[in-house]
Amino acid sequence: MSIPIKTAAVRAALEPLLGTRFVSITPLCENATHCLSLYAPSCMTLEDMFTRVRECIFGDLYEALGPGMLLTLENGVRLRLRMMDIDTLADEALGVLMDALPGDQLPLEFLRGYALQSGRLCAMRVLLQRYGAGMPSLEREMLSRIIRENFPADRYAAWLQ
Repeated sequence: MSIPIKTAAVRAALEPLLGTRFVSITPLCENATHCLSLYAPSCMTLEDMFTRVRECIFGDLYEALGPGMLLTLENGVRLRLRMMDIDTLADEALGVLMDALPGDQLPLEFLRGYALQSGRLCAMRVLLQRYGAGMPSLEREMLSRIIRENFPADRYAAWLQ
């Protein structure tokens, strides 16, 4: 069973980091969407999928930008992408997949374990958004503190109170 992933959702996740113009003139979002749609919970882990989508994103960026990995944003700012940036892009893309997974494929205990073990912001976001209302307040506060202490504010400001 393939997971229905919308290219528009991947584009919305990656545009703030790469710029509208860049994602619209490259096949990056379409290729990442295809990669994410191949997720099969019965034969791969979320970490396996993270690795696959990171490789897909890196390949598309390398092809579009060359070995210098230098991106010019719409405002003229030149940005040299590093492996840490590729990980951030893959994390954002994986978040799109996690949002699309039905609850029976992403149960609370599984997601809690993955979020804390992997340290991925996307997993912590989905955990808080999907299950936060039913979590003990101390656990919600701990996750919020972990996020605030380990990630730039622009990555969580829109959804973390």
